[in-house]
Amino acid sequence: MKVYKQITDIFVKIVSAALMVLVAGIVGIMLYELCLRNFFNKSFRSSTELCGFLFMWMAFLGVVVLYDKDRLITLDMLYVRANPKVQTTFWFINKLFSFGLGIIMIVAYKGMYKINSTSYFSTMQFLSKAWHFLPMAIAGGFIVVKTVYQVLDRIQTLRGKAVH
Repeated sequence: MKVYKQITDIFVKIVSAALMVLVAGIVGIMLYELCLRNFFNKSFRSSTELCGFLFMWMAFLGVVVLYDKDRLITLDMLYVRANPKVQTTFWFINKLFSFGLGIIMIVAYKGMYKINSTSYFSTMQFLSKAWHFLPMAIAGGFIVVKTVYQVLDRIQTLRGKAVH
């Protein structure tokens, strides 16, 4: 279990670094576009498409970091004051839904792949739109893997064999 956690922690660190690059890229492109519009009265569609592409990656990779840090919005306020058995039951229900969400994200990418792999951006002809939606599958895969780890860890903790 320790190796499993180390692998997910390394993945989250890589994603965090990628997020910083994505944010810097979006800011750089926006500044470039502002200069083009204000000084030269020109605009490029490629800037808009590239910002959309980077934003999609940023949004879904952000889900990876948020899920790892347990910062996604949940309904735990409904059961946080309940007795421990009710809390545990709702925690497992929450993880079941998280697992399902991850699977749905992967299946959705697989389902869209046929269409998106043959569709290209108008200004980035070398890049199929399948790349645009890839972070959705990556985030879904991470949610599945992390949820399995969390459930196994919780079961071991409940049995008195905490492994952290």
